[in-house]
Amino acid sequence: MKKFSALILIVLLSSSCTGRIPSPTVAHKSVTKYFQKYGKKYKESDFGKHPVQKVEIVKVEGIQKDLAQAEAYTYLQEGPVYWVRVILQKKTFGWKSISWEKLGAR
Repeated sequence: MKKFSALILIVLLSSSCTGRIPSPTVAHKSVTKYFQKYGKKYKESDFGKHPVQKVEIVKVEGIQKDLAQAEAYTYLQEGPVYWVRVILQKKTFGWKSISWEKLGAR
């Protein structure tokens, strides 16, 4: 029982220690993973035809509690470069991308 309560305490402390907005590194990882999954789901899109080569985070801002937005340039292999805004939501074990919009192309 002591091991179980210690595990719950560690989980609660680790989830509460995350910041109000994600760091650029966390945002980078979340955006990259999101567009990789997006490309697998929508094979006819540019993200399905051209895998993500790299992501450049321009800025990360808080929207409200547990929501943030990240603006990023997404470079596709042998494809276009997208300037996107990705909405991130704070979950129990970190930040997750929930939606995105195209702001322009480079």
